[in-house]
Amino acid sequence: PPPPGLVPFMILLPLLLALPPLGLRRPAPLARRCAPQVALVPRNRVACYGCGAELQADVAGSPGYMEPERYEMKRKRRQLRETLCDRCRRLSSGEILPAVVEGRLKRPSGAAVGEEGRGITTPEALRGVLLPLRERPALIALLVDLTDVAGTLLPRVRELVGGNPILLIGTKLDLLPRGTEPERVADWLRGAARKIGGVVDVHLVSSKSGDGLQAAARALLAERRGRDLFLLGAANVGKSAFLQSLLPLVSPATPRHLPLSASTPGTTLSLLPIDCFSGGAQLYDTPRGHLH
Repeated sequence: PPPPGLVPFMILLPLLLALPPLGLRRPAPLARRCAPQVALVPRNRVACYGCGAELQADVAGSPGYMEPERYEMKRKRRQLRETLCDRCRRLSSGEILPAVVEGRLKRPSGAAVGEEGRGITTPEALRGVLLPLRERPALIALLVDLTDVAGTLLPRVRELVGGNPILLIGTKLDLLPRGTEPERVADWLRGAARKIGGVVDVHLVSSKSGDGLQAAARALLAERRGRDLFLLGAANVGKSAFLQSLLPLVSPATPRHLPLSASTPGTTLSLLPIDCFSGGAQLYDTPRGHLH
């Protein structure tokens, strides 16, 4: 017979072996880790496909506003989901319409919201749109203008995205001086991004020439791992151009209506979901970052 005291140990041994190592958390079951996420933007929400603002006909000069007659006509014809708000229609015609109320554009006391030339939203409101990212598993594609890295790197981006992994995309590769070695630029960019942390890869692209786009698309698909993909970037980093170049490389069918690309910074006012992945995950275009 076994010595006294060994029997209780032999009974407990299988239970001890089943426990995870001390200090480590047992991984969640695969089905739970890959379960479809709840959409950040309700699928029944009717928004302008150009800027993402919810369409409305009540408050002129506010995001998503449409003239009541046009709103009612589109509603009756069930065409609201294929409609641009009044501001996006004007932007698509080449008008310059500031969106963000900041600096010299701040409204004086008593000025109406959306007063001509004074913007229709604030940096605080745009940051609020992105705050759910901190609590949501996602892959972040952070776009940086290679001709202005210091002004577009967004060193405080972790305040918005939490611990989510970041794939850094350097845009406007075609504007670098002739003879520039992309590999050396990518290495330098990795060093510049150390203060952000959690950067899993760096790619340089040109939406104009197409250089680097296929490699960047493959990296995004490999790193996504069933998660939503969010495109983030400061003003004028070329986010809209990158999105339009990226979609054919990651989706078998390009959506009919894409977010508006305009010369005015701050076109996108809310999260713009694009169904281009299987399994329920989405690609999100986002408002420009205000984190300097």
